[in-house]
Amino acid sequence: MSPSPRRKKSLLITAGTLLSVTALVSTYIWQNTNVLGSASFCDQRVESREAQSALNSSGRVSEGRVQSAPGEPEFTCVIERTSRFLGNTDQQVTLTTANEDGTFPYTTHVWKNPGARSYFKGETTGAVAPTGGYVVLPKSCWGKVGNIRGTRVIPPDGNGVSAVEATMTKGQAEPEGLALLLARAARRVAADAGCATPALEKSPELAAPDGVRTTDAGKVCGLPGFSLPDDAVLTGVAEPDQEQISKGAKDVWACDLTLSGSAGATVSFTATSDQNMVDAALQDTHGFRELPNGHGIAAIDQAVLHCAEGDVFLAAHWNREYASALSDEHDRVSKVRGETFDNFVASAAGLYSCPDVTLTER
Repeated sequence: MSPSPRRKKSLLITAGTLLSVTALVSTYIWQNTNVLGSASFCDQRVESREAQSALNSSGRVSEGRVQSAPGEPEFTCVIERTSRFLGNTDQQVTLTTANEDGTFPYTTHVWKNPGARSYFKGETTGAVAPTGGYVVLPKSCWGKVGNIRGTRVIPPDGNGVSAVEATMTKGQAEPEGLALLLARAARRVAADAGCATPALEKSPELAAPDGVRTTDAGKVCGLPGFSLPDDAVLTGVAEPDQEQISKGAKDVWACDLTLSGSAGATVSFTATSDQNMVDAALQDTHGFRELPNGHGIAAIDQAVLHCAEGDVFLAAHWNREYASALSDEHDRVSKVRGETFDNFVASAAGLYSCPDVTLTER
């Protein structure tokens, strides 16, 4: 006996409902999980699980675009994590090789807030924050890995520092996952360039920064005796307010000082014995002068000192707003910056058993 018309209609509705549910489930799985997703990205430089650990939220991880040249280590790659129906914020990270100027993590406006970073412990030079990070490639790579524009490789210039960098262009990353992503990408780039080292084989361990705290104006950044000179404190415009310090890695100490007032001023201070950064500083010493008694070299807001256990690079870096506010108040901003750096060096010398020095030329 054939089914009645009513029975047929019921069966058709049920089948249609099942098809709709199956389609919805399939769409949900495709758009919000990595089932049947790519196993690697960036021309196999990054594994899917490494990208997922950095973009540690719900959603599907996929490759936005990749730029590379056949047989060359340089690349740029965009990886994103998107979700539908879940209400999560999309995430997007750009990975790229770069050949940077000298001590770029501490002396450029691109790499802000060294005191807010988690630094790599161990032999690899690197750091991460929720907004991005970097791994400096071994020194043997510096003459081999450059930048890329489209498919055109821009070779290193001979005075730069080669690195693999990550920039979050949407959302924020999970720092430990981002550190792993960068370390693995750096390992593969170094291998492609023929300059890999055993240190890059190790999974990174991070030293997280301290929390933000109120600044003691007579003990800035927790350094006994360190205070800003009077000319660097502008009432109502730039006054010491809060600070954040990263000091857990034995070869890096960094502090970000935020100043209250109308300027929106910040200044960062760094001391590092990391050999890559010391070597980077010594690659181009234009503008530096020899210090008395062979204690090292110095410029207006950078120095390399010969300390008890090796050379140490020290730096101070002002944001543009602070520098502009100082120039509005003083004819010789370099003098104010120099005095501030003098005070920092005198107070930070004990971090690495460095000699007492006087930076007098301005």
